[in-house]
Amino acid sequence: MAKAFVFPGHGSQFPGMCKDLYDAHQEARDLCQAADRLLGFSLTDVMFNGTAEDLKQTKVTQPAVFLHSVVAQRLMTIEKPDMVAGLMA
Repeated sequence: MAKAFVFPGHGSQFPGMCKDLYDAHQEARDLCQAADRLLGFSLTDVMFNGTAEDLKQTKVTQPAVFLHSVVAQRLMTIEKPDMVAGLMA
């Protein structure tokens, strides 16, 4: 059976996004902390504690959705999909 990853785009953001993965996995914490450093602000603070309105800012939305997708993909047990679609494709 073929496997596909379909990554979300703008509009899929929500308060608390990625927090469960961050709390449960060291690799997620490492990726989130690296993103915070690279961006020069605490994206994770906005993702975990911000409002829906805070997450609508383009400078937050795009990296937040991308980061959440990267973290989720890195933690999946499927090593390689047969196809991909969406923001990260």
